Amino acid sequence: MIGRVFYGACAVALIGTTAVMAEPRNGSNDDANKQICRSISDTGSRLGHVRECHTAQEWAELRRQMQQNIDRIQNSRAANGN
Repeated sequence: MIGRVFYGACAVALIGTTAVMAEPRNGSNDDANKQICRSISDTGSRLGHVRECHTAQEWAELRRQMQQNIDRIQNSRAANGN
């Protein structure tokens, strides 16, 4: 149960972040390889935040995985009747 809440909180934190800075990774203008850094805040804390840098393609994959986790959690709750 705690794991599900943790994944849900991570999903909300990931979705709610904003792009802080973007730089080309290898000097190319290819959007898939552009390095994007985001500041991710801890839920319930004004002081805690972490800066993560990934390519645009990696951010898209993280979003896809997080959405799958959210769907899995919501579907398992609906199947259990909670």
